[in-house]
Parts: sequence; structure tokens; C-alpha cells
Amino acid sequence: MIVNVTAATGQLGRKAVQSLLGKSVDVVATVRNPEKARSVLGSGATIRHGDYNAPDTLVKAFADSEVLLLIPSIDPVERRIGQHFNTLQAAKEAGVKRVVFAGFMAATPESRFDIAPFLLYAESKLRLSGLDWTILRDGMYLDPIADWLPELIRIGRLPYPVKNGRVAYICRDDLARSLAAACMDDRHSQRLYKLSGGNAVSMPELAQIISTVVGKTITFDSVSDEEFVKICKADDEPEEIITTLLSMYQAVENGEFEEVTDDVESLTGTPPEPIEIFLRRSFRTVDSV
Repeated sequence: MIVNVTAATGQLGRKAVQSLLGKSVDVVATVRNPEKARSVLGSGATIRHGDYNAPDTLVKAFADSEVLLLIPSIDPVERRIGQHFNTLQAAKEAGVKRVVFAGFMAATPESRFDIAPFLLYAESKLRLSGLDWTILRDGMYLDPIADWLPELIRIGRLPYPVKNGRVAYICRDDLARSLAAACMDDRHSQRLYKLSGGNAVSMPELAQIISTVVGKTITFDSVSDEEFVKICKADDEPEEIITTLLSMYQAVENGEFEEVTDDVESLTGTPPEPIEIFLRRSFRTVDSV
């Protein structure tokens, strides 16, 4: 069986490729920049050029692929919708049998996350495409918090525009192995999975976990939207990223990332890594660099 992974040089895509390598499948990595892919992915996967905005390249990239793991871009919503349309059309033309879609928990009409319109379109379009499908809604990534640990130590606070929201954080390693498992078995056909961590934490609880990991008190600071925007601008974040981040934390406050499921363990046989264990592992890595 050939499994084709799109966006394979992205942070989630490359982990999905690694999770698939060594299993009883041939892995194809569809990427915009094959040269970058060779340096990032190494050997093992067949690398093909494919651009979401160029449908003809996708048809060639998907040739002979039985399962397509579709990881969307991080482009603005309207552009993503066109890319999703192109990808599904190309998959049908190339003879792909099943599409495994890496979505997000905010795929609800009530969501306050500004990418929700894309997620709703993407899931509906896939279900109605005539292709076999599996949908996995990813929970909120834990990895960016690990990346932020040195700065959190410096400032001594966790500044989020959240008051009561809780999040069932999950690391990309667990997401990747769940996506890989969904690709490997046709029994996941026509199924929707929600990928979460093992428990949902409040922001004060998260700050306490971080404090324990780094050995310094990190206080949760429930900042206003305006102050959060200032913090992001001070870090030179682009305006569109700031808008998306702000809407994401509004979704957190709306309870959109607090659901806890056992879908990771159902798919992989292993529960997701606890927050503290992941952060300790990541902090050791950062500290040794």
C-alpha cells in the first residue's frame, strides 16, 4: 500500500512521515520544495513535487497512492478552501481510494476560531466528494508551549487572554502516530476521531505544571485582548497571525478544546503523553542545546 502525505515538511507532516516509515507501507511525501524535503526528511520516503495551488502537480504527485493523508496549509481561510478543493479533485483524478484529513477540534458552527469556516467546508466537502474518508480533529498543540519555556522563565508569567477556559493539550508526536494509524487500516473508513490529551487543564493549572518542570514560579496572568495583542506585536508576529491567535484563545474560553477522548489510545494502543512528561522531555532538550 502507498500512503501519500501532503505538507510533509511541516512540523506535523514530517512527524507523520516518520511514524509511517518502517511500517508495511510505501511512503510518499508530497511537498512544494523537494530539495528542502530531502534535507528535512532524509531517506525512506519517496519525494514528489505537489503544490496545493497548482492542481496539475497534485495529480502527478498522487499517482498510484491508495491513501492520502491530507494536512492543510496554514494559509488564510479563503486560500485554504481553494487548496482543499484542488486537492480533492486531484485525488479523485489520480485514483486515490481514501483521504485521511487532519482537521481541528474547532470544526463546529459555534466556533469562535477564525479558521472554523475552512474546517467546516473541508469536512463537508470531503464527506460529499465520493472518496472514502477518515477525519481526525486535532486538539490544541502542546509543542508551542515547550518552545516558549525559555521566554516563560525569563518573564515569570504565562500571559493568555483566557479566564476560565480549559485545554486538553496534545503533542504533535501523539497526533502523528494517530494519523499514521488511521492511514494503515481500512477499518477507520467513514470514521471521525477527536484527538485530545489525557486531561484538560485550566491556565493556572498549566502555569503550575510549567513551574514544576522549570523549577521556577510561573504565574498565570489573565491578560486583556489588547494586552495580548501588544505582547504579540512586541514579538514581531504578523497581524494575521495575531488575529488567529486571539480567536484561538476566544475559542478556548468558549470551551472548544476541553473535550477529552480516548481516541488516541483506540487508534494506537497507547495513551497520549501527559503534559508534564512531555514538557520535561522538551525542557531537557532545550536546556542541552
